[in-house]
Amino acid sequence: MFRATTLFALVIIACAPKPPPPVVTITATDFAFVAPDTVPAGLTTLRLLNQGSEPHQAVLFGAPGKTFEELEAAAAPQASMDEWWRAFLALQPTFPGGPGVVMGGDSSIITAKLARGNYEIVCFIPSPDGRMHIQKGMFRRLVVIRAGARAAEPKSDVTVTLSDFAFATSSPLTAGTHTIRVENSGLQLHELTIERLAPGKTVADWQRWLAGGGTGEPVSVPVGGFAGLDAGK
Repeated sequence: MFRATTLFALVIIACAPKPPPPVVTITATDFAFVAPDTVPAGLTTLRLLNQGSEPHQAVLFGAPGKTFEELEAAAAPQASMDEWWRAFLALQPTFPGGPGVVMGGDSSIITAKLARGNYEIVCFIPSPDGRMHIQKGMFRRLVVIRAGARAAEPKSDVTVTLSDFAFATSSPLTAGTHTIRVENSGLQLHELTIERLAPGKTVADWQRWLAGGGTGEPVSVPVGGFAGLDAGK
């Protein structure tokens, strides 16, 4: 007589934690970008360093099936602003997000999910002469290539939801360092720009300044944000 014995081996596999997203530095000057030619697809942290004398942003946009020449021709304003914007939207551009506006000597850092394809890095901020920086040659080509290891999404402590047309925060913002998750629940493109009011100025002062075309002495200073975010992202 014999006894049949079955042995089971229990193997416990420890899953390694996902690495943080790779950091890509974009340096802005008056009026050009210095950045890598290629970046990996997937979650990528984009760090804008403004080394210029004017405020700058780094908007990323692409359009499936379009060449770099077509992207650049559509992005540079040629006619009236309304005509240009309509023609630009006809290109059906996609905006995965980019670092928002900061002054010279400051930086703006965001993390976005980039899909493979061709993109342009552009700055739409106008100079005191009224011409946008892109019209002065401030654009750069960027190719998003196949991704490597999957990165972990940064852990946020505040969520800001964008809609048509309002902002909603999951909790009040306090002084200090925060990682803000930005969600666009609207039906169209939105962005999040953070402005620090000048001493003694109010939101009403800022609204009057904006209604006046943003001319004259600014009543606030841009301190970053999320430039462009497609609906549902």
